[in-house]
Amino acid sequence: MKYIKWLLYTILDIIFNIIAYLTNPIVLLFADNVGNLPSFLDKYWGNWDDHLDIDWMVDEGHVPRFARYDFHRHYRYHDPYEAEKLIGEYRGYVDLLDPNFTLWERFQRYVCRLVWLYRNNAYGFSYYVTGIDINAADIVKVKTEDKYGYTWYVTDYAFCYKDERPSFFGMKWDNYVGWKFKSMDHPTERCMLAARITPFQH
Repeated sequence: MKYIKWLLYTILDIIFNIIAYLTNPIVLLFADNVGNLPSFLDKYWGNWDDHLDIDWMVDEGHVPRFARYDFHRHYRYHDPYEAEKLIGEYRGYVDLLDPNFTLWERFQRYVCRLVWLYRNNAYGFSYYVTGIDINAADIVKVKTEDKYGYTWYVTDYAFCYKDERPSFFGMKWDNYVGWKFKSMDHPTERCMLAARITPFQH
């Protein structure tokens, strides 16, 4: 039954992912200065564990060169782990240091936010709608190989399969199927749907 449930949830998730891919550029127009979307858009289009402005996306060159602005002049970023300690919520956020953005910087920030949304497309939907609550005590480890192998975990109502074994031409598999409860920090957690299968991970 859990496999049929995953398949039906995956079909629903793919449909919403297509909707999100088409509408992300419009949704971003409703974001405020600290990366908040209105609650409905944030819940389904946004990231359940982060807002829209992420320092390492800019610092580490994950965005186009023309879009890299002086992030640290405008923001101080708190990652989800730090946020949980500071405000008791596992969700990254920023402090606004300088609200004076030039028009060009606003465009750069828009591009950075758009890259982030596409990188984590429809994460909120995969968490709140097609995700499920997992009790850590219910998890059984069925099979595990070394860290470059695969892991397989099950409960009576869910499963989690992650595979990073070598595939072709020096690349490796990047398979993550089921729900993401491979590692849990709390006795009970909401775990998002996973439906990623590719042999082309570098």
